Amino acid sequence: MVIVDANIILRYLLADSADASVKAQEIIERQPFFVPTEVLAEVVYVLERVYHVERALISKTLLDFLNNPHVSVSNLLVLQTALAKYKTKKLDFVDLLLYGYHKVEQATIMTFDQKLNKLLQGR
Repeated sequence: MVIVDANIILRYLLADSADASVKAQEIIERQPFFVPTEVLAEVVYVLERVYHVERALISKTLLDFLNNPHVSVSNLLVLQTALAKYKTKKLDFVDLLLYGYHKVEQATIMTFDQKLNKLLQGR
């Protein structure tokens, strides 16, 4: 099994380093690989906080990335649900992952986070 980290995904998406971006492209476009949910959360964080990419663009870009036939993840529907909400809700991506587990897997989420509780209650 091949697992890619956030740096590989970021170099691929940003194409900001001649050598590293080419190597990342070769990895991502030529072989099956697994992306842990934690790695995608780091990618979201770095794109938003370090590169100041808009949430809607992060959402679209990562939803497209997850459609790559080489990409394998543990909870595709949870990730898709979280990314879809990410573009419109001002919650951290990890909170939106919890929302995704709630919507997709009917998980009961226990939290003191008021914004997340409102979303979980459909408000």
